[in-house]
Amino acid sequence: MLGVILVVGVVAIFLTRGFYTSADSALAGSGQAATLPAEASTDRDPVTVTVAPVSLRPIQRTVRVVGTFVGYDEVTVTAEVSGRVVELRHDVGDVVQPGEVLLKIDPTDYRLSLEEAWRALELDAARIGLPVPVIEDLTPEKVDALVGEVRRMQGRFDINSLPPVRRAREQEDNARKRYERAKLLREQKVMNQEVFEEQQTLYVVAGNNREQAEMDSRAVLAGIKHRLVLLQIAAEKLRDTEVLVPKPTRRAGMPEKSEYSVAHRKVTEGEVVKDSAGAAAAVFQLVMDTVLKMNAAVPERFLGEVKVGQKVQIQVEAYPGRVFEGTIARMSPAVDPANRTFQVEALVSNPVRELRPGGFAEGDVLTRVDPQACTVPLESVVSFAGTTKVFVVRDGKARVVLVTPGVEGRGWVELLRPDPKEIARGTLVVTSGQSQLADGIPVAIRQPRATSGPTRAGAAAPRD
Repeated sequence: MLGVILVVGVVAIFLTRGFYTSADSALAGSGQAATLPAEASTDRDPVTVTVAPVSLRPIQRTVRVVGTFVGYDEVTVTAEVSGRVVELRHDVGDVVQPGEVLLKIDPTDYRLSLEEAWRALELDAARIGLPVPVIEDLTPEKVDALVGEVRRMQGRFDINSLPPVRRAREQEDNARKRYERAKLLREQKVMNQEVFEEQQTLYVVAGNNREQAEMDSRAVLAGIKHRLVLLQIAAEKLRDTEVLVPKPTRRAGMPEKSEYSVAHRKVTEGEVVKDSAGAAAAVFQLVMDTVLKMNAAVPERFLGEVKVGQKVQIQVEAYPGRVFEGTIARMSPAVDPANRTFQVEALVSNPVRELRPGGFAEGDVLTRVDPQACTVPLESVVSFAGTTKVFVVRDGKARVVLVTPGVEGRGWVELLRPDPKEIARGTLVVTSGQSQLADGIPVAIRQPRATSGPTRAGAAAPRD
C-alpha cells in the first residue's frame, strides 16, 4: 500500500512540473512577458492612412423654399351684355393679343337700341332747329364722331338765336312799345286808366312769355345732352357685343410682348350669356404666362437674409436636372402668425412656356457668399450611431473631433462652426483607414508618391 502511494505522488509531481514548463516555453516563444499587452497599447505599430488639409473656400449661402407658379396676370374676361353667342374666335391653349376678339354676341337688339337713341336725338334737335348730320348706317365709331360734333355745335350755340326765343323777344318788344306809348298818352290825359292798365298787363305777359321760351329752349338743350349720353350708352353696349382681350397697363417686370394664353373657355356657340344682378358673366379665363410668379413661404428666421432683387434657382419635377432662374420682386411686410412664415414673390422668365401656372416648384434663394467656409474632403467624414466625426492628425496620433456637416459640393463638405482650436485651415484630416482608428492611435501618412516607406505623422516627408 505504501508503495502505491509513493508512485502516485511521483507521477503528480512530474505532471505539475511538465505543465509549468510548457507554459514557460510558450511565453518564451512569443517574446512577451505577462505584463506585455499593456505595453503594446502604447507602442503598437502606427496605422497607415491618407490625409488631406482643411481648406477655406467661398460658399454660396442659400435659403430653401417651396412654392407655386402663378401667371404674371390672370384675368377672367366677362361679357358686359347678355345675349346669344353667335361666334367663338378662340379656344383653350390659344395665344391671344390684347384687343383681339374672343367671341361675338348677337348684336341685333343693341343695334336697334342705338337707332332708337339716335332718332330721339334728332327729334329734340328738330324742336329748336339744331342741325344734326344725317346718318343711315349707325356704328359705334360713327356715334363717337357724331357726339363730338354735336357737342361742339352746342358750345357755339346761342340760345337767343332759337325761333321760339326770337318770337318771344319780338312780342315783348312790341308790348313794351305799346306800353310806353300808352304811358305817354296817359300822362297827357288822352287815354283812360283802364286801357293803360291793359297795355301794361300785355307788356308784363310778353316778358313772362319770353322768359318761358328761354327756359323751354334751355330744357331742350339739356334734353339733347341727355340724349347724347343715352346714345353713347347704346353705342357702348353695341360695342360690348364683341368680347375683346383686355389691354394691360405696363408695370415693372411685365414681359415686353403682352400676350395671354387661353386657360379656360366657359361658354360655347349658341349659349345665351346672362349677366346676374350687379355682376357680369364670365366667358374666358386668360393667363399671361411668358413671365410667371413663384409665390413661396419663407421661415421667419430668414427675414434678415432674404431681400428683394436676390436670385432664385428653381427646380421642377417635370424637367429633372434643369435650373430656372428667378428674381425676388416682392416681399410681404407681415409674418403669418399661424405658421411663422412670410410670403415672397419671384419673377421667372418663361418665354417658351415650359413652366405652367399652378405648378409646384422648389427653389434656393441665393442670399450671400461666405468667403471663408471651412471644408474637408467628403471621404474624411464618418457618420455612425447618430454622430458625425472626423479624425485629425496631431502629434503623430489620430484625434476624434465631432463635427456638423453643412453644404456639400463635388468631393467636399463644409463643417459648420468648427472649433478653431480643433480644426483650422491646414489641419490634416484622415481620408482613408478610419475603420482602424480610435482616439489616440498612432498613424503613419501614406505619401502621394512612392517612397521608401510610410512616414509617421508630424515627421518631415522626403524631398523629391
